[in-house]
Amino acid sequence: MEKIGKYQIIAMTILFMIGSTPLYELGIEAKQDAWLVVLVAMLAGLLLLCVYLYIQNKNSEHALPQILNQCFGKYLGSLITAAYIVYFAYESMRNTREFADIINISFLPSTPLYILILLMVLLSGYAVWKGIEVFFRVTEFLLPFTMIGYILIVLMFIGSNIIHLERLMPMLENGIQPVLQASLPEVISFPFGQIVVFLMFWSHLDDKKTLSKASLSSYVFVGIFLLIFNILNLAILDPSITGISTFPLLRSVRLIEIAEFLERLDPLIILLIYIGIFVKMTAFYLGAVLALSSLIKVSHKKTTVIVGAFIFTLSFVSPNFIYHIWIGFAQNLKYHFPIFQIGLPLLLALIILIKGGRSSKSG
Repeated sequence: MEKIGKYQIIAMTILFMIGSTPLYELGIEAKQDAWLVVLVAMLAGLLLLCVYLYIQNKNSEHALPQILNQCFGKYLGSLITAAYIVYFAYESMRNTREFADIINISFLPSTPLYILILLMVLLSGYAVWKGIEVFFRVTEFLLPFTMIGYILIVLMFIGSNIIHLERLMPMLENGIQPVLQASLPEVISFPFGQIVVFLMFWSHLDDKKTLSKASLSSYVFVGIFLLIFNILNLAILDPSITGISTFPLLRSVRLIEIAEFLERLDPLIILLIYIGIFVKMTAFYLGAVLALSSLIKVSHKKTTVIVGAFIFTLSFVSPNFIYHIWIGFAQNLKYHFPIFQIGLPLLLALIILIKGGRSSKSG
């Protein structure tokens, strides 16, 4: 069985949760209170992470398919595993199509979309093919560069004198309800609930005792990180402009101008976003591959090809980028993803709790 270390889990958690999230303004429906939406969703997501960790700690040597089989039985467990395979592959596809469209729109309008998607699937597929140890070592290597890049952007925002915190006022102008409506379940689903895929990886941790501390500390760090960037977008662009921008962070970065020479930093943002998207799409890809391999008892290298072909084909379901984004934010985050991120894990944790209570009584 392949093993991963504590720092690899930390690096993976941070890069995975960052993903493409800074590119968007989460909770903008609440206008200047969007940052409060992120805060509420982060706290709710923290409770959800505790549920995932409870499931894993009670089954420390097993991944999600085995846990499902133990709790629901072989047939129902296999059926739910199959549903999770589709969910993981679909999440990977969303990241693949998302970045390919961003590159197509912003930098390479003449390049056919299928070429960009194919390159991304092949690159991600190669990482999956090499296995979980290699992929997690890559994230450990990428983390310092990513964090340095984002820190530089924050410093340049400050140096350009374009941050106006008064744009965050008045706070809770329309009460707490808009904040709660925007955070539940959409912002929990993206990005906080996506960490459910780690139930496919945590059993590989070499020191199981460090799992909870490493995961919780990484989660809190990323939550604060995302909160800072959410506030920066609001303070730089104004909530009214942020609300109509497809990629608020790109728009904010274009306002950076220091000493009349340091400007147009779009490529830096695209590079940072690509690192995050690559990690997230590959993690979901790997999760789908490992789950399928467990389900049909075939080597992960064979299932890498099967899942990769599925992701590539699925990437063309949306006719355009606007429709792709609408499906994600208006449909998936509200109705589909919470089933896999909230509903099933809560049910699973409840069953484990009940079974544990029965076994302790019988003992």
